[in-house]
Amino acid sequence: MVIGVFPFLKLGVLFVKQISKPLAQVIVNQAKNHHIFRTYFIIPPAQFYHWAEVKTKMYLMNLGKPTKVAKLNETMAIELGASLMGEVIIFSVAGACIVLEYNRQVAKEAKKEEARLAQLNKFNTDIEALQKSMAAHDAEIRYLHTLIEELAKDTKHKLPARSILENNPLDISQASTDTPVKRNESTTAQDDTKSKESEKISLIQHAISIFEMTIDE
Repeated sequence: MVIGVFPFLKLGVLFVKQISKPLAQVIVNQAKNHHIFRTYFIIPPAQFYHWAEVKTKMYLMNLGKPTKVAKLNETMAIELGASLMGEVIIFSVAGACIVLEYNRQVAKEAKKEEARLAQLNKFNTDIEALQKSMAAHDAEIRYLHTLIEELAKDTKHKLPARSILENNPLDISQASTDTPVKRNESTTAQDDTKSKESEKISLIQHAISIFEMTIDE
């Protein structure tokens, strides 16, 4: 993102500098014609710049330390000071644009981070809701197991093991639609009743097994 931002930022700064030049020229012209601005804001910076420039050049050229630097005359000082003021205005505007662009990028990144944290919080909330739902399903399964065990005690029949039911699933729909098998005439009515009760218990246990497998998936 930074690589894409900087070319546009450079173009923006260049554009602002070009726009600022006429504005700076107008301000400088007004300042040159105003006595207070000319006396306190144009000439003193120009004289200081001239003094520092002469000192630096003589030091770099090994010409020794000058005892006194001659001041610029008023006309030259006004021209130099006006030029310095124009550059200061241009760079001030460009710097302000850079600061504004930086603040805008920081605010944009802060919004992205806020959205990311909100998404993470939503994920955590969804996970907690799923955990609560799974706990509720587990409680229901335990309740159904307890209920079936109580029914088995009342009917005095032993429930088949869960592994047997999973390895040998019973087709409930087929069991409910198929015609009953013919029994031997010697079978007693009591054995027939016990067989039906055992079949009902097996159907209930098989339904619970299917329900658990659905929850696990």
